[in-house]
Amino acid sequence: CDFSTKFLRMVFSDDSLLELLELEINALKSEGITSLPLSRDYKTLFNDIFAKHSKNIIKINVNPKDVIENTGDSHSKIKLPHGTKQEQYEWLKSLVLHDEECLRHVRPGKKLVFGVGNLDAKLFFCGEAPGADEEIQGEPFVGRAGKLLTKIILAMGLSRDSVYISNIMNWRPEMPTEVGNRPPTQQEMTFCLPYLCAQIEIVKPKAIIALGATSVKGLTGDESIRMHDIRGKWMLFKDIPLMPTFHPSYLLRNNTNATKRLVWEDMLEVMSKVGLPISEKQKRYFL
Repeated sequence: CDFSTKFLRMVFSDDSLLELLELEINALKSEGITSLPLSRDYKTLFNDIFAKHSKNIIKINVNPKDVIENTGDSHSKIKLPHGTKQEQYEWLKSLVLHDEECLRHVRPGKKLVFGVGNLDAKLFFCGEAPGADEEIQGEPFVGRAGKLLTKIILAMGLSRDSVYISNIMNWRPEMPTEVGNRPPTQQEMTFCLPYLCAQIEIVKPKAIIALGATSVKGLTGDESIRMHDIRGKWMLFKDIPLMPTFHPSYLLRNNTNATKRLVWEDMLEVMSKVGLPISEKQKRYFL
């Protein structure tokens, strides 16, 4: 179905034309049509319509290059459509899952990984890259490290459903073998960072917890960062308080009470920062 740019611009200025367009699209849906090919010149003109009328709109794949703008700083920015948080989230998720560059890195039979959780969460947990378990399920932090993260979240008096969890990377960095993981390169993280920033923009958390040095390097672009120098010290990312702490996988490798207590003290700082209640038991808690 081909729509002229002139007609599309008229749609935006005339609600009656918008209604006619929606009727036509609904008719196409009833015939089993689920996608519409559009030229890149005006795909983004549909973004506002999708966000406002997501239940009645046929999905159209958007080229990520068409919705990424240079902000003038070290980060590019995804231009989110107008709409509710859920509508923006679904739009962004679809954009990521159809990104040709992301898909090019996915192993056969595996999945891209996108963030999950409460879109009104106070806390945004940010990891670095999916592992073997994550690329199978398409969800962040579901392996051994994910189970430990869930334990930490529960100890904070929260649940996984009440926070938001994501990674900078949307694919598992390639390895010559199926076994093992490697940290993503700065170039890989720079490519995926706009997608993470867009998730942060949707959620608008009160604090971000950066899990591991690689996560902090990806967010800041500073490759010289050492976790032992910054752990437990508040930073800012896009004017949002950022707490760097050890990655759960680090705790699995360094399973000492001293290390686990350091992470828990970081979580107490986070809880205090966002106004979560802290009990006497939690103050004395060890992971």
